[in-house]
Amino acid sequence: MVIIMKRVNSLNIKVGQKLKNARLAAGFTQEQVAEKLDCSNRYIGQLETDRTLGSIDFILELCNLYNVTLNDIYSEYLKFDFDELKENFPNIVGYYNLNDEFKSIIDNNIQYLNSLQNRK
Repeated sequence: MVIIMKRVNSLNIKVGQKLKNARLAAGFTQEQVAEKLDCSNRYIGQLETDRTLGSIDFILELCNLYNVTLNDIYSEYLKFDFDELKENFPNIVGYYNLNDEFKSIIDNNIQYLNSLQNRK
């Protein structure tokens, strides 16, 4: 998948509310998250109020803890270039245009070929 992130310095990235919603949906308090990730609950609060962006490593840890993806958090800042995908990976685009039955056939073939390759 081709994803292009807009230049960070030209954006006012605000993902705090999404982080907070993901935390609440996962059933954690700020204190529990801070304890699990070995940081202060104040830092979690700063992330959730957009007073800091946090490192990508830390945001990945949060995503894993909350069972969400970076796309869930940063989707409005990511651009998917479908034309570039079609040009560079026409078979992938073709796969997604197939109906479920034909996708299943392709998936089974890939699994079979991977198992053959792993035996070597």
